[in-house]
Amino acid sequence: MATAIALVMTLPSDPQQRPTALQSAATTLLVVVWSACVIEPIVRFWMASRHRPAVQRARLRAIAGGYGAIVLILLVAGFGGAAATNPSVQWLFEGVAIVALPLLYVSFAAPRWLRRLWRQREEDEYRNAVHDLVLFSPDRPTLARRAAEWGLRLVGADGIAIVDANGEILALRGLPREVAHRLAAQGDPKGRPRLLATQGSSREDAIVVPLPLDLGTGAIVIVSGPYTPFFGTDEVSRLRGYAANLTAALDRARVTERLAALEKTKTQFLNLASHELRSPLGVINGYLSMLEQGSLGKLDEAGLRAVDVLKAKTAELNVLVAQMLDSARLEDGRLALKRDRIDLRDVAGDAMQVVRPLAGPNHVLTLETPPVPVTVLGDADRIKTIISNLLENAIKYSPNGGRVLCIVSTADAVAILRVVDDGVGIAREEVPRLFNRFERIEHRDTSQVGGTGLGLYLSRELARQHGGDIHVESRPHSGSTFALTLPLVVTAPIVSEPIQSEPEPAAPRLHVVGSEADTDSESRLA
Repeated sequence: MATAIALVMTLPSDPQQRPTALQSAATTLLVVVWSACVIEPIVRFWMASRHRPAVQRARLRAIAGGYGAIVLILLVAGFGGAAATNPSVQWLFEGVAIVALPLLYVSFAAPRWLRRLWRQREEDEYRNAVHDLVLFSPDRPTLARRAAEWGLRLVGADGIAIVDANGEILALRGLPREVAHRLAAQGDPKGRPRLLATQGSSREDAIVVPLPLDLGTGAIVIVSGPYTPFFGTDEVSRLRGYAANLTAALDRARVTERLAALEKTKTQFLNLASHELRSPLGVINGYLSMLEQGSLGKLDEAGLRAVDVLKAKTAELNVLVAQMLDSARLEDGRLALKRDRIDLRDVAGDAMQVVRPLAGPNHVLTLETPPVPVTVLGDADRIKTIISNLLENAIKYSPNGGRVLCIVSTADAVAILRVVDDGVGIAREEVPRLFNRFERIEHRDTSQVGGTGLGLYLSRELARQHGGDIHVESRPHSGSTFALTLPLVVTAPIVSEPIQSEPEPAAPRLHVVGSEADTDSESRLA
């Protein structure tokens, strides 16, 4: 390079004297090297602008454009020769200079209105991302990883760490773990963003934004890169807003995880308890049956009444265990349903027999059914559980007795079973709570009534598994009506095809009666 410069310096001063070939080559080499040196920053700034936030991308491209305009002017002025004195070229120089100055200005100190304009298109995407981050992240690690991606994009940083209140790093990108711990420990105890210098840096190239979580204070640690501008008021303001959203999202995810863990524990307990209770209940039922039949000695009238009471209470406990087991299976998705054609009238009759021992002397249990079958598709045992729960509730919440009416009917391809009672009734504002799991409506007239609050919850879930639902109408002191609706199986009418006459039957006809049809089908003997 020094040799090339020396050769250029020995160029003849007389324009009429032609330079030697070696001097021309040295001049060309010097121009190429100089151009490469001055053009390289332009390319580097432009390439660095990719995948940056809108404001940083515009700034880097503006400085590349302004610098390129200056280089263009110098090249043409220095090597343009006679063309540089052309009026048109001079006008072009002035235009390029006028463009270069604003580009350089906005690259270093863009006004606030211009920054808003640059990021306008990015704002909608950012708001949608924050919305998904806060509401739809399944757990804290996933949420933190998504938040780290947007934290980098928000200010165009090169490294980020999201630190929990206990010091655990939830997400880490482009930053050593020990550096993240050290910077997070230097956060402002008053909860304000703090600018820090990383080791070996001559400027404050890191910012720590506190996260005021429910269990303590966490932090977002962000470290800038070589092309990231200093953290100014605009970047700090955006990071504070982002930290507030992230704090809410992390707390929500923690609560969600705790609720999920509690639900899992509750389901496991229900499953275990129901299984462990079934064996002793089976033994108790067996001995009660033996006492009732006199296998263990003849009982007097008082003893038989006691056996009846014990059997009724054991039946209640059996229902409770079945509810607990079904509830656990519903939560685990392990509740299997049969799909049989059943007559709802028969199932209602069976359910009425199950709850009859629970009724008091003042209760009047009545079943009203239509004369024709009410056919539905489903699991007979599960539907009997639904009806039994509705009838049992009607009995329990009618402490003074009265009618308990079960009505089976149809309407518009729907099978309807209504359970009507004259009990204490339910206030309108309390109806939405009826079908919550473990939810019980307290009433002074029924404070002695036992239960876990699983019956109606389980009944509605089973009804919906069958494609139906349960609706309730009630008023305080005026009784309640619970309506179970299920899709009705409508049998399509059989249309008999006309028999075509045959001119010369080749064989005698044989009439065959089908086992499931009332019409004769004809077949011809071959």
